[in-house]
Amino acid sequence: MKTIAIILASGIGTRFDKDKIKQYQYINNKAVIYHSVIAFKNNSNIDKVVIVINKNLIQIAKKCLEELNILEFINGGENRQQSVYNGLKYIKKYNPLNVLIHDSVRPNINNKIINNVLKKLDQYNAVIPIIKITDALKKKKNNTVIEHMNRNYYSLAQTPQGFKYKDLYLKHKINKNNNVDDDSTLFSNVHYIKGNDDNIKITTKRDLKYLEHTMNKEKKYIQISGIGIDIHKFGSTDAKSIKIGGVEIKHNKKLIGHSDADVALHALVDSILGTISEGDIGSIFSNKSPKWKNANSKIFINHALSLLKQHKCKLLHTDINIICEEPKISPYRNKIKKNISKILSISEKCVSIKATTSETLGFTGRKEGIMAQCITTISKPT
Repeated sequence: MKTIAIILASGIGTRFDKDKIKQYQYINNKAVIYHSVIAFKNNSNIDKVVIVINKNLIQIAKKCLEELNILEFINGGENRQQSVYNGLKYIKKYNPLNVLIHDSVRPNINNKIINNVLKKLDQYNAVIPIIKITDALKKKKNNTVIEHMNRNYYSLAQTPQGFKYKDLYLKHKINKNNNVDDDSTLFSNVHYIKGNDDNIKITTKRDLKYLEHTMNKEKKYIQISGIGIDIHKFGSTDAKSIKIGGVEIKHNKKLIGHSDADVALHALVDSILGTISEGDIGSIFSNKSPKWKNANSKIFINHALSLLKQHKCKLLHTDINIICEEPKISPYRNKIKKNISKILSISEKCVSIKATTSETLGFTGRKEGIMAQCITTISKPT
């Protein structure tokens, strides 16, 4: 094998969170360690990925990485250097040319840095990414600044750090009882490449929050709209009210339907289902099933929203048009709007309720029933 990546995840860092250590925190519904590992797993220049973990957390690690089919976990040592050495000893059987060492708590690593490190390994024995220090640099002692340093001579080191495997293995073998900050410390001649300011190491909860924001911004979304239409006819004339948009509206004619015959909510359900291609309200809630007899349409809405959540989509806006000669919708418009925004858990500004007549034409014009049309727009991750 030419290149093997060793991911270091054996630290316990209890100062960060006593209940869950850094590498098993979550960003975008995936563990931090998952983001770190998949960057190397998906890189075509990496032949194998092995992970050094705390032996007491093997089950947690496997659960976080189960979909990546990682089979090679190595027990870490008492400190970072021993953990690296354990990893180097394990991969000796593969006789790789190069090895990359990466901290699992740097989840925002990208292919550009990985590939640049590997490219330079064709010329050098040790390559690391670094970033500039932008703040003034001071040397301190006993709460006093004792020297003002020239920051132009200093940089911050990141991972992954790349090495010729045999050189790194030998240096660790010689220094296995020492504890160094990073592997490049063992080399006198280290080449550097430009790192990435967002390739930060999670040390505090503020770092985690920053990465949640940064990595979420990098996700790409598309907007999709779905249309829904529903019609219900009037029945008996001894009714007191009908329900539209979950709001009781005074009217002497009953709307006929298997459930509560709420045309606005039924159209809304179909429009949501349309955005995620999950069928229609009739295929999920059959009007032949007694279970849905006189059912509250809010049940149907909640199911559509749960499917939307499963697809990791976000509802952005819905526009409902109610078509009828009677009853008058305008007195109830704001109440319907407020109720639907509450059901959908979105701002009222994202709900549009319109009403119109058909100018006495067709079945609505003859006051035989009501029609509702709805267009819903969602945001879907790609």
